[in-house]
Amino acid sequence: MEPNGHRRSSKKNVVSLQNGHLGSSTSVDELDPWTAWAYKPRTITLLLIGACFLIWASGALDPESTSTSDIIISVKRGVWAMIAVYLAYSLLQAPSTVLIRPHPAIWRLVHGMAVIYLVSLTFLLFQKRDDARQFMKYLHPDLGVELPERSYGGDCRIYISENTTNKFKNVYDTLFDEFVLAHILGWWGKAIMIRNQPLLWVLSIGFELMELTFRHMLPNFNECWWDSIVLDILICNWFGIWAGMRTVRYFDGKTYEWVGISRQPNIIGKVKRTLGQFTPAYWDKDEWHPLLGPWRFLQVLSLCVVFLTVELNTFFLKFCLWVPPRNPLIIYRLILWWLIAIPTIREYNTYLQDRKPVKKVGSFCWLSLAICIVELLICIKFGHGLFHEPMPKWLVIFWTSAGVGFIIFLSTWSWQLMKRKRQ
Repeated sequence: MEPNGHRRSSKKNVVSLQNGHLGSSTSVDELDPWTAWAYKPRTITLLLIGACFLIWASGALDPESTSTSDIIISVKRGVWAMIAVYLAYSLLQAPSTVLIRPHPAIWRLVHGMAVIYLVSLTFLLFQKRDDARQFMKYLHPDLGVELPERSYGGDCRIYISENTTNKFKNVYDTLFDEFVLAHILGWWGKAIMIRNQPLLWVLSIGFELMELTFRHMLPNFNECWWDSIVLDILICNWFGIWAGMRTVRYFDGKTYEWVGISRQPNIIGKVKRTLGQFTPAYWDKDEWHPLLGPWRFLQVLSLCVVFLTVELNTFFLKFCLWVPPRNPLIIYRLILWWLIAIPTIREYNTYLQDRKPVKKVGSFCWLSLAICIVELLICIKFGHGLFHEPMPKWLVIFWTSAGVGFIIFLSTWSWQLMKRKRQ
């Protein structure tokens, strides 16, 4: 939370910076002298530097120096150069988001990375499954090999009497699995992004329901009851949500004076202010208000559906494209999604709070939904013929009943509101 006077001046600076330059209301002199250089427009200078780099890397002036008989190497260099050029353009000219920390250009760069990921997924969607699996070798040499089945629910005994070395081997192996740390860090990050504890618990329980629903399709969704309920929900997810909300409450309760680095009185203050540049400018709580009305309820529920779909896509993409859990591509995708989700949630919450009759979602919201849809289409296309077991009848009955009950609930709620308005 910032003081009102400083917040107004900061917002003027933000508007100018989002347009890619300093406006008439904000001059470079008003910024901190130590960091003012980072906000001066140098697009032409960087363009010329980039052109010089392309001349050197491509060998435009000396073709013999970069000639190679391997066409694959030439294609790889060309693709990476194409990506670099587009990211440079995004860094300088892409639309800014509502976030200004650590610098608006960082989020413009993330916008460019999201577009490249979306385009790459679209290319992958048009390939055959076997070709796509072999294409993954170009991204990492260890890919393109069929994965062994890995099930967590083969033996659900907590105590194994016949095991002489470790009678709690099942619990031990589950506790030291790589997904345990991923669960905790993932929910800590989600708590910082969403900042609403009831909504986080809906997502936590919702994903366990998704695992239960698709356990007949993916072997690693076949978990023991104590793994799913105790370890996942009550320990890992709870601790991640608790730590994330504690982080939010700690920063939300502080008063911030975002004065420049040069005006800090001592070296400790300068270091803290420098590190603070990599934290949000505002720690205001997001007001989702899902019970405000049926339409708002659907809007908030849509956010949960997209979140759960993105998480499910992770496991189905791994299965269909033969990507092992410890492959770095999995980590890269999760980091990219985390970077995309930060401005997406801010934009979507701003969209919900906006009272204008005509409005549209931000660019990151659009990109997130587009990426989620294309990932889902890849899972559907490449998963065709891989899953032979039908969904159990009790699951079909459960979700059918839940869907009917949900429609009745929304219809009754809407009817009650219309009845009150008429009175």
